Amino acid sequence: MSMHDESGAGDGHDDEDCAHERNRPRGEFGSIARLKREEIALFVDADGTLLDIAMRPDETVAPSGLVETLDALWRALEGALAIVSGRRIENLDRIFAPLRLPASGVHGAQMRTRRDAPILVGDTAIIPADLIRSARETADRFPGALMEDKGEAIAIHWRACPQFEEEIHARLLRGLARHAAAGLSLMRGHCVFEIKSSRTSKGDALRAFMAQAPFAQRQPVFIGDDVTDVAGFAAAKLLGGHAYSVSATLPGADAAFGAPQDVREWLRSLADAPCGSALR
Repeated sequence: MSMHDESGAGDGHDDEDCAHERNRPRGEFGSIARLKREEIALFVDADGTLLDIAMRPDETVAPSGLVETLDALWRALEGALAIVSGRRIENLDRIFAPLRLPASGVHGAQMRTRRDAPILVGDTAIIPADLIRSARETADRFPGALMEDKGEAIAIHWRACPQFEEEIHARLLRGLARHAAAGLSLMRGHCVFEIKSSRTSKGDALRAFMAQAPFAQRQPVFIGDDVTDVAGFAAAKLLGGHAYSVSATLPGADAAFGAPQDVREWLRSLADAPCGSALR
């Protein structure tokens, strides 16, 4: 079926097909529509992609039915499903409990390649204690700002005080400049700044997953909503795969879903599709 079918004729599946079309990302769906579910390896960001963004990161919850959808999809993809997030994997496990999935956390710094595997930490740059202290002082200086210590990264959330965005950014840059040789970078996300290791990214995480079963020999599909996901988009496409963003079409994305709810509904339809059916 095309993106828009107004013929009115049908065989009893028109309502279901139209719902599926609405959940499909806007833009160039392209050759992915010709793939079978069993031919893809799926990598999905958490906040803003699977999950609706909350005012504070500790207020985020999994919407009703999402855990069941992800569990069903993991089985349908024969294990080739991973969450690739800026959150710690331990935090993802809390949100999606009791489900545990293959995952990467803190922008590639953490990896769990199977749902029953241990969490491994890569070769990341160490954040100096005085830089952590400086970031905490920055958060304390601006009412509404929140510092999150992720271990392998530190984040300053300013969603509750957007008027201070540039001041927070400038102070973090000055703090980071005192550690120019530390192998760290300042990354901007949705209402957040993160100081993280320059050695890891979501693209590195995707490549690590794709080097082993059950992800290997499949076409990677990466879905994310933020500039922090662009490295994942690039890695997926370099390996012959596809990339989709959420809300806005980001650099490297083939198309964009309208909102996290559209992503969740598309994933549900993918999980429910008969074995061997083409993506659409």
